[in-house]
Amino acid sequence: MMTKQILTTTLVLMIAFLPGCSKETTKEKPAKPVKVKAVETRASRSDVRYSASIKPAAQVEVAFKVSGYIDDIARGKDQAGQWRYIQAGDMVQKGATLARVRQSDYAARVNEAKSQVGEARSALDANSSQLQEAIAAVDTARAQVTDVKAYFEKSKLDYDRARLLFETQSITRPEYDAARAQYEIAAAKLEAAQGQLKAAEARVATAQAQISAAESRIKTAEATTVSAGIPLQDTQLKAPMSAVVIERRIEVGSLVGQGMAAFVLADLTFVKAVFGVPDTSLNSLKLGDTLTITSDATPGTEFTGQISRISPSADQNSRAFEIEVTIPNEQGLLKPGMIASLNTSERMAAEGSALIVPLTAITQAPENPQGYAVMVMEEREGKTFAQLRPVTLGESVGNAIIIKSGVSTGELVVTTGVSQVVDGEQVLVVQ
Repeated sequence: MMTKQILTTTLVLMIAFLPGCSKETTKEKPAKPVKVKAVETRASRSDVRYSASIKPAAQVEVAFKVSGYIDDIARGKDQAGQWRYIQAGDMVQKGATLARVRQSDYAARVNEAKSQVGEARSALDANSSQLQEAIAAVDTARAQVTDVKAYFEKSKLDYDRARLLFETQSITRPEYDAARAQYEIAAAKLEAAQGQLKAAEARVATAQAQISAAESRIKTAEATTVSAGIPLQDTQLKAPMSAVVIERRIEVGSLVGQGMAAFVLADLTFVKAVFGVPDTSLNSLKLGDTLTITSDATPGTEFTGQISRISPSADQNSRAFEIEVTIPNEQGLLKPGMIASLNTSERMAAEGSALIVPLTAITQAPENPQGYAVMVMEEREGKTFAQLRPVTLGESVGNAIIIKSGVSTGELVVTTGVSQVVDGEQVLVVQ
């Protein structure tokens, strides 16, 4: 009897809980929000819109050739007329000094080299004086040799005659001895005079050698001065072109190393609009083509430029070919980093019109890994559902792609969140 009561009570409790469980099980799943776009029809040629990034025509990093502490940076006036160090946005002229490294260390090397030049020049002057003195001594010695030689020759003749006369006993021995003594004295004087001449000529040669050495030292010291002057000149960092300062990376008192970039300069008289296109669009673009560019930063203003470069290879990640359009920018309205828009006329299909959808609407077909599909909106019982539909793709055109089969004009396809939507799932279309 007790067991029957327990069973009855259990059945009553189970029945009491059944409505709640059933209600929770049949709770409706909320619709997933998505954005959609209608399938469009376009002609065989159509304007395709691209987004481009503005870059300077020429941009350089200006670096120091020498190391040291920054002791000065060029100045300019702000809008209030107050002087300040130049900064991003300021214009600089070609050849203007942008900054300077402390010069004392490099100036000391130049002064030392100049001092060596002075010492070498002083030595040259002294050697030149010695040379003149030696040349004068040579002249004096030569004159003396000439005089002594004449005296020697006369003494020799007198001695030879006295020797002959003495042999014939025509003169006395004292007379003979006197002639011989006179000859020997003359010979000694001649030998001494010739020795003085040789010594004077040796001093001339020595002075000439010293002059050559002094001149060589002067050339070496002058070359050292020039070499020391180059780093001294390099302590001043000059602008290689008239440009706008994009970035300043130094402050007064900071230590810079050789090759360290201190400023980034850009020539903005011309700028480049850079954008990427798929390979199917390359045939529609040629070097020299004129394109019109607009930017939200300059509303109401149109710029024209010519295609100046078409990349010969595609980017490894985006598979797009980079295009550059060079644009005159005399007024400086276009700045590096701005986003611009431009339209190009491109072939959409070989003949007739083509159906296109945004690239973001394309997803892979689950049953065919090599195939593609889109999520098409379908209305059932007042509700919207996403239905997976296989499609055949054509060429890509800008940010869109041609659909050869699988959809019709005007059908709505999911463009945002397509990878998060399940086939047959209820969705909520949002703007």
